[in-house]
Amino acid sequence: MSKKKKYVGISSILLIGVVVLLYALYVMKIGPFDGSSNKVEQNAPMTSNNADEKISVTAMEALRLGFEEAKKHTGEEPLLIDMRSKDNTNVPQEKTDGADGKRNTWYLRFGSKKGNFRIYITIENGNAITNDVRKDDNNLLRKGRYTISDINIDSPKAVKQAIEELSMQPGNPEIYKGYNFTISGFQTDPDSYDTRLLLRVTGISPNSPNSENESLRMHAFFDGKTGEMLNASEMTGYDEEGRSMWRYIEPKH
Repeated sequence: MSKKKKYVGISSILLIGVVVLLYALYVMKIGPFDGSSNKVEQNAPMTSNNADEKISVTAMEALRLGFEEAKKHTGEEPLLIDMRSKDNTNVPQEKTDGADGKRNTWYLRFGSKKGNFRIYITIENGNAITNDVRKDDNNLLRKGRYTISDINIDSPKAVKQAIEELSMQPGNPEIYKGYNFTISGFQTDPDSYDTRLLLRVTGISPNSPNSENESLRMHAFFDGKTGEMLNASEMTGYDEEGRSMWRYIEPKH
């Protein structure tokens, strides 16, 4: 046998050996050959992008989120018209929702000082979503009135006081779900059209249900600028025409 044939034979044997070794490594899934490793790793923390995940915020947190979203649509300062929490959402609501002053869905309306724009925003699970933007060169839209600095009370403090001083109860998830909140201008003087900035907490009266087995709502009103509880009212039932009847109640200071 010539030296040339001998080297060819050796090379063939070596080539076959390399192929066999590579195949064995592939089958065993060792090293970088299949881009994986046989090392057992701990599960990494998961970040959920589930749209049904419930993330709740306070009234002031919702207002700040809404204010930043509204600024994207105007060069002027957005002013709050009103805002309220919502319990008719896609995420299931529990009886305890709002007991800590937080809700997962809020609805806010912003306007301008002169009435040339209006912006509707929803805060849902910690995200601000613009629902509608309207502009009017004739300044005929409802005007915004309140800045963030005008409001000096937040929903956690208000609901805590309503529970402690009024024995306010949460709404049943089938009717009024948990505790709800509204920040708006309310008419407090029947002889005047002027409004006063208030935070309203809504729940259920401790006297509910009444003798007719009707669920009785309760409101507690707080001065938006001072944080003081001004008054409270509770529903007593319905009249013959189906209108709700209310009475004022004194807080337990």
